[in-house]
Amino acid sequence: MKEEEIKYVNYQIITLVISIVTTIIAIVITYNQKRGLQKRPKILSNKNTLKLTTFNRVVILLSGVFFLYINYQLYNIAKKRGDNLKSYELQIAASILVVISEVIALYVISLSSTETLADVENPNI
Repeated sequence: MKEEEIKYVNYQIITLVISIVTTIIAIVITYNQKRGLQKRPKILSNKNTLKLTTFNRVVILLSGVFFLYINYQLYNIAKKRGDNLKSYELQIAASILVVISEVIALYVISLSSTETLADVENPNI
């Protein structure tokens, strides 16, 4: 069982690295928005910003779903061992909330045009 648990912890590490990349993308998008507010040339067009924001949110959603899967698998391992399951249940609940929030964020982006993106979308995680 330890090997299986190590496998899921390795998956968590990979997903966390992906989360770091999405955070860097969010910083670039936010910096681009700041340049626009300062009336300075943007590094990304509005159309590309919308595409990059959508891509980033999809990756964050998939990461959330994957974390939910990992947490569920770790819950099952702990259940077989007879461990206290409270922390695993809370992690699953937190993962569900992340997935719900990202679905809402993607819906908001789908309603946005390139002109209103800065008004409705905060690209930060």
